[in-house]
Amino acid sequence: MKEVLLEVKDLRLQFKTDKGELPALQGISFQLKKGETVALVGESGCGKSVTSLAIMGLLSRANAQMEGSIRFRDILLNQLSTGELRNIRGKDIAMIFQEPMTSLNPVHTIGRQLEEVYQLHTDLSKKERQAKAIEMLKKVGVPRAEDIMRDYPHQLSGGMKQRVMIAMAMACNPDLLIADEPTTALDVTIQAQILELMNDLKENDHTSLLLITHDLGVVAEMADRVLVMYYGEIVEEADVASLFSHPKHPYTIGLLRCIPDLDEEEKLRLDPIEGSVPLLGEVTQGCAFRFRCSQAEERCYKEKPPLMATGTGTQAVRCWLYENKEMAV
Repeated sequence: MKEVLLEVKDLRLQFKTDKGELPALQGISFQLKKGETVALVGESGCGKSVTSLAIMGLLSRANAQMEGSIRFRDILLNQLSTGELRNIRGKDIAMIFQEPMTSLNPVHTIGRQLEEVYQLHTDLSKKERQAKAIEMLKKVGVPRAEDIMRDYPHQLSGGMKQRVMIAMAMACNPDLLIADEPTTALDVTIQAQILELMNDLKENDHTSLLLITHDLGVVAEMADRVLVMYYGEIVEEADVASLFSHPKHPYTIGLLRCIPDLDEEEKLRLDPIEGSVPLLGEVTQGCAFRFRCSQAEERCYKEKPPLMATGTGTQAVRCWLYENKEMAV
């Protein structure tokens, strides 16, 4: 059995607003094992990025009220002070943020920002930090690494910025890497290079990966297990093969139907999911997906279904359609 590196248990998050407290996460629970890649998928607004920010401790404690536990090895992250979290971030847990164009500081050179990681988490001298930074840039495939160290973010392309972000995240060989939409806004050639790079770094350094994306093609290529999120909840969990071959939740089935089938020449139109994700606080009872579900029944409007595991234990689904076939988790 592989070591459980990260365990999120019954994570609930509410944001304080002028309209009161609005629920963003509603009982998220999952595990991530050593060397494993788990993908969080779903439409924008489902709670994927908020989950990652909660794990990293990057949400304002004044505006976000959190319940539940986030355990990294034997450390409860949500009970640490800001200073204690700062010692872990970048060293043991690192994150590739969604927008490399806005995640790098525009007034500092690439070298200054990359060397800062080593300055915070190692005892290396300035010369050694510079050498390690250049080595890391070369490792992620950045050409002219010595020259790039003197450049500012605006002088680099989107793909180059993303490589720099990966270099910063992997600088101290973290045990857990969180990648939030790492290929967003990149062309397909650069996307393929970035995914190959992340796979290589994972295999060479045995890093665990929490991959946040809405691109199911990326999920099929990268993930071992998949968590499908909708309205701040996990509605389906499965290994990647089971999810694509036997999806169960109507939302998961809808997501997969949105993928164009290149083998069907006559099917020229995609099959979209009608409607959109409800706003925070709009759904107070029942299944949040009922408004968009063609199989919704009266019970779906009144009672929220639990997450129910299959008999084999490899797949779980939050849907009343499986009440008599599954076991409640």
